[in-house]
Amino acid sequence: MADDGEFVRLTGPYRSELLVHCYRMLGSLDEAEDLVQEVYLRAWRSFDRFEGRASLRTWLHRIATNVCLTGLGARRRRPLPSGLGAPAPDPEGPVGPARPEIEWLQPLPGAWADAAG
Repeated sequence: MADDGEFVRLTGPYRSELLVHCYRMLGSLDEAEDLVQEVYLRAWRSFDRFEGRASLRTWLHRIATNVCLTGLGARRRRPLPSGLGAPAPDPEGPVGPARPEIEWLQPLPGAWADAAG
């Protein structure tokens, strides 16, 4: 197994970079944080087999890409929850009267109206 101190010292500087990489692939910060943990776990488990043919950064990014692709595949296979609610009775029907106390478009203050006009 890898020496914990050496592993943290060498891989720690790449953590935020890997988080951004995973976020860009997944579109979810929460999922990216979870999968970066998985990246570090996989990297730590195989750190003693790292041969250095590529840079450590490249190796970590390859692991991150594989983990994210696996995560995306699992996301597609996840069943959709059922029973989220009944459909609307008539989507083409009337919405209902607007509430008069809400002004949807408020007039611009005087100086802004002069600048816009």
